Amino acid sequence: MKTQQSNRSGGMWLMFDKLGAVGAVLSVVASPCCFPLFATIGGVLGLGSIPILRGNAAVLIQAMTALAFVGQMAAYRQHRRRGPLLTSAASVGLVILAYFVSYHVLLIYGALAGLTVAAVWNLVISRRVRSCCWVADARSVA
Repeated sequence: MKTQQSNRSGGMWLMFDKLGAVGAVLSVVASPCCFPLFATIGGVLGLGSIPILRGNAAVLIQAMTALAFVGQMAAYRQHRRRGPLLTSAASVGLVILAYFVSYHVLLIYGALAGLTVAAVWNLVISRRVRSCCWVADARSVA
């Protein structure tokens, strides 16, 4: 019973990287004046009309980036692959550089791309591990 409960809570931590990456991208898409590359996408999705997203984009991007990095650390503890964690760490560095040193929209675009790549990379790793475990379990049963 205890392992089942820890697996559920571990799964929640592993979702943070995806949730953070999606949240950061949605924050950017909702701010067409600051991020013109995503202005059309935000307009199509109707996110440009949500004032709380538009007014707090900087804070939301930083919070979602931190959430994604926490999820990446949890994923690293599970699969011990450094690539997604280092990609996410570089993205966090870009966000810190953009908001606390010298703002440039390309830094934010790079950070979002890095967070997205890291989240997809973790998804691929977890699916490969699951399929390998499934094959190993099927062999041990047969």
